[in-house]
Amino acid sequence: MRTKEVMIIGAGKIGRGFLADLFTEAGFHLVLVNGRPDTIDALRAAGKYTIFTTENGQVRKKIVTDFEAWSSKRDFSDVVNRLSEVDLACVALYPTAYDSVADVIAGAVQKRRADGVTEALNILLFVNYVFSARLLKEKVNERLDESGKAYFNAHIGIMEALTARNGSQPTAEMLAEDPLCVSTGPGYVLPVGDEFVGGRPDNIPSMKFLDRMEGRLVKKVWCGNMQHCTMAAMGLRRGYSYTYETAYDDYIRKCVDGAGAEACYVVGREFGFTEEEMADVRHRNWEGMKANPIKDTLVRVAADPLRKLGRTERYIGPALLCFKYGRVPFFLARGAAHELLFENPADPSAVKMHAIIAEKGLEEALWEITGLDRTVPHENALHQLIIAQYREIVD
Repeated sequence: MRTKEVMIIGAGKIGRGFLADLFTEAGFHLVLVNGRPDTIDALRAAGKYTIFTTENGQVRKKIVTDFEAWSSKRDFSDVVNRLSEVDLACVALYPTAYDSVADVIAGAVQKRRADGVTEALNILLFVNYVFSARLLKEKVNERLDESGKAYFNAHIGIMEALTARNGSQPTAEMLAEDPLCVSTGPGYVLPVGDEFVGGRPDNIPSMKFLDRMEGRLVKKVWCGNMQHCTMAAMGLRRGYSYTYETAYDDYIRKCVDGAGAEACYVVGREFGFTEEEMADVRHRNWEGMKANPIKDTLVRVAADPLRKLGRTERYIGPALLCFKYGRVPFFLARGAAHELLFENPADPSAVKMHAIIAEKGLEEALWEITGLDRTVPHENALHQLIIAQYREIVD
């Protein structure tokens, strides 16, 4: 096996941007995997693509050439074979794609076992979704017999990691220079869980090993990403287009910081984080947004409301936890209500959400969208609070 190659499953903004940038800096050959054959064929034909990184108003350009590209749909057996040959992989896809990811991993497990491979394979999940490692492990185990499960549990590690860099829509100028380009913000550390099978890799300078990674991911999604999404949903309601514009709105700042305080209070207690450990997500860096006005669209940040309003996601998850620790999730419910109002005809999730509301009415639709249980008193209370916030906003 080559020790300096990594498979990246999900060659989108995070995969071809954040991950590709830091792994190529460490001298790794990239094995890029995506579902769409047209994207793969374009990458193969070009033999290169550009990463544009915007930081403090300056744009850094990097050309990536040391890669191979495969379609998980068209080239499934090739992807399985390549995964069976590497010792490190990353998944930058949401759990809606985990059935197909589990198919690939299970196939690689079976091939590695048949080939007598004893070296470990570690798979890092770069996705803003809590408890993702639990979910993917369950799906892989469902696809294996008892001997396959034993090999999987002994030789394959799956753990969460943090996505420490955002992706944004490339500008028209960037796309004119390279139609295959990706656009990112700054972020030069790969924060990963510390439970590697077979020992931690020591050949990736940017990799930072962290304990309690499951809790850290919850902190990122329920505190940090929640504030980002709230900022976007509220900004759209107030007529803004870009994230940096919301930094000048005192009302948005108050509501976002209030939601952050509620979420941080309960997440810190649930997962044993100190106040100092929660400080990085307690408030948005409003002044930094003013100083670095990246034109990241609010429509992009607030997108996919059906997922973001799910039971274990950034609003309902911490709001339910508030009841456990004696807090009223007032601002979390306000953020959820704004996300419930998000509209974009080009966003299938938003279109479906509003179709559910139109068909069933707001109150009944909210039970379905959030997964709240009407028979549980505190979940019923949260449902009422979100409805009240919604009506106060639209009236």
